[in-house]
Amino acid sequence: MKITPITVTATGYNSASGGYFWTTGTFENYDPFSHEWGVLEWNPKGTPEGEWTSKVSDADFSIDGQCKSGHSNVHLVPVQKSSSPTNISSTTKNQTIPKENLISEMVNKSFSDLVIFLDYKLH
Repeated sequence: MKITPITVTATGYNSASGGYFWTTGTFENYDPFSHEWGVLEWNPKGTPEGEWTSKVSDADFSIDGQCKSGHSNVHLVPVQKSSSPTNISSTTKNQTIPKENLISEMVNKSFSDLVIFLDYKLH
């Protein structure tokens, strides 16, 4: 399990697909209900299969990113590696960050977080 301010990764059982399958998922550390970053935590309720839970909205998501509340169509945003070099701009998928704030956004972050931020968030 790895949690950064930008992404979360864990391995658990995917019980949402009609069986239990050992699966690893990587998602943006973003709660689609509260629209806040950095609020996901891994399995605070101790479920057998494991789940992501938002510290803000208390929403639970399975290892495949699907909201576990009834028949919800809400999902965590999966992180996928880009197959080609990206062009740096100031617009991300979920928010706009002024170019002058890009450096301050990444202060005190690890180099790998910076690479993830530039690779996955800026297009």
